Amino acid sequence: MKGSVTYSVGNLAVIEKGDGLLGGYFEEVFGDVGGKAKDFVPYTELFVYNRLGDCLATNRMLSYPRDLFHRLGFGDMPSERSLYRMVERVGQSHALILERHQEIIKKYGLVTKEQFADFSSSYFEGGAEALGEYGYSREGKPGKKQITFGICTGINGIPSALTIQKGNVPDQKHFGFMLRTAEAVLRPGSVLIFDCGANSKSNKKLVRAKELHYLTLKPKKLGPYRIAIAEFRAGRKCRVVLNDRTYQCVKAKNGDETRYIFYSENLENDQLAIKRSKFSRELVKNHVLLNKTKAGKPLGEYPCEEGIIVAKGSLQKTVDDVANPHINGVEGFFILESSIDDDPLEILKLYKERDRAEKLIRNIKEGTELRPMRHWSKWAIIGYVVLVFLTNFLVNLTLLKAKSQPIVRNVKLLKKYLMSLTVTVVYPPNGFRFHILSNISPEILSIFGNFIDRYRDKTLRLRW
Repeated sequence: MKGSVTYSVGNLAVIEKGDGLLGGYFEEVFGDVGGKAKDFVPYTELFVYNRLGDCLATNRMLSYPRDLFHRLGFGDMPSERSLYRMVERVGQSHALILERHQEIIKKYGLVTKEQFADFSSSYFEGGAEALGEYGYSREGKPGKKQITFGICTGINGIPSALTIQKGNVPDQKHFGFMLRTAEAVLRPGSVLIFDCGANSKSNKKLVRAKELHYLTLKPKKLGPYRIAIAEFRAGRKCRVVLNDRTYQCVKAKNGDETRYIFYSENLENDQLAIKRSKFSRELVKNHVLLNKTKAGKPLGEYPCEEGIIVAKGSLQKTVDDVANPHINGVEGFFILESSIDDDPLEILKLYKERDRAEKLIRNIKEGTELRPMRHWSKWAIIGYVVLVFLTNFLVNLTLLKAKSQPIVRNVKLLKKYLMSLTVTVVYPPNGFRFHILSNISPEILSIFGNFIDRYRDKTLRLRW
């Protein structure tokens, strides 16, 4: 006798609702990519299901119950080899897949005029000779190879573009690849918002050459900022209030570009508090060096070709308190640069919305657990990142189209509610099987509403 089987259907609801909202999204995007593989679309749905659930390794996805595979549309139980081949095939066709994705979001009016670009990286466990390179690690893993990736998302939260580059590509160079990818969906006059990492004269010229606008943060270099601060103090200031914080702003024209020089006393106090705390930690940390110096002991020994280099210290006494080297006089100031001449409040509001891109990257890396990456071949790496990106697109689409205001938006937290919504398939010894839908929470209802009724067994009332 076969026992009962339970599996989560919250992540399945994201797949089926997103697919229905866009008139068969999976078939449109992946339909003929698989070649002769008859179950290629169900394979991609299985991958998305896993990323919204347990995030099992590829070779462990076969541990899901057979009932789930039937629900996803598999003819036969898949093989481990086929799962890996699916990921590689997605990578080989990633340009076509992302192009189709962009065509669909354009068709359904999901591309907004305001687009936020951002860049990040993800490291490998293993060699990753194909794309992995050593570079600036945002995750504190400088000893591991990584890739860099860029995303572009609308102000409505719908991801519109993805780029993947080697791990040693800086943001300024990566921005050119992102712009070529994103322009496929952007209308003339759209505005790209990005942070100071991608800000350069050449990138801003590139944006304007494509009849687009930009809004970016000026890098905090002391020389240019001190000149701007002098200009701020001599200029005509306007008062801006946003999120209970007061700013003063001076607008300055520089050719076709408008600079918005902002200052906030509250921001200055916050930054000074952080720098003082950091300096205090350094003073405590260096007590060991101070004791060694006073005792005349060596601070460190370093071997070289000719022998051992012994580092010794000397104590420089000061008449006054030790100055904090982290405080440089630009605290509380920041400068926004834009090709748009508008009210400072509207410009500041728009730039503050840039956290949508940061949240998308956080959801990609933490919510759907992009890191660490364990695929090593070039196409498998690319395919893996593309599938994780599209998984987050389906989540954001579901949240955007929710009937009421969703209670939970963070993917890492949302997954807990999705996995808690389960269907139990019961196999009675003398009767037909039936389904029991369990754990319907207010968080789930705020997202799906009556959509989850499809997972109820409507024949139960007729049996008893």
